[in-house]
Amino acid sequence: MSLSRRLLMLLSCCLGLLAYQSALAFSCDGGIVTKGSNKITVRSKCGDPSWIDRWHEEITEHRNSDIEHQISQVNERWIYNLGPNKLIHIVTFKGSVVLSTETGGRGFTVVPGMRRCDFNTISLETTSGEIATRCGEPDLKEQRYETVSWTFDLGSARFMRILTFRNGKLVDIRTGEKGAK
Repeated sequence: MSLSRRLLMLLSCCLGLLAYQSALAFSCDGGIVTKGSNKITVRSKCGDPSWIDRWHEEITEHRNSDIEHQISQVNERWIYNLGPNKLIHIVTFKGSVVLSTETGGRGFTVVPGMRRCDFNTISLETTSGEIATRCGEPDLKEQRYETVSWTFDLGSARFMRILTFRNGKLVDIRTGEKGAK
């Protein structure tokens, strides 16, 4: 095998390893966040998130033993909107430890009081944090167990939009009655 071919293979492997590693981590100004990091470390490296989703999970410990018991654990999803030239980053915690990091849609500039939400471009599995950052706070927010419904009143000339989230991810979009505003 020629030297140039070996170098090309080595370069390809290195690039693949870098891409794989970056998919498992989130790089902030203060350092890299990886699976297993705790909330204090993430906050010190990345600062406060743009949005936090919280949900409870019932866990059975010591299943099928004499000391089996249920505990309720609070999980969180931290959303970082780094601006219009970068992707949104999502850090999911199981308890206080990073379970995963992933990227969301493209970031954007937030203008207070402005709703730049286009409900036709919202897709299922979008996090409630991304939608809140793009659309603002909902006019009505209801929570049932791990499901949350947000209602947006778009004015008397338009129909309300009802978005349903399960564990912080959009699972349903419905059109409601005419707006009241």
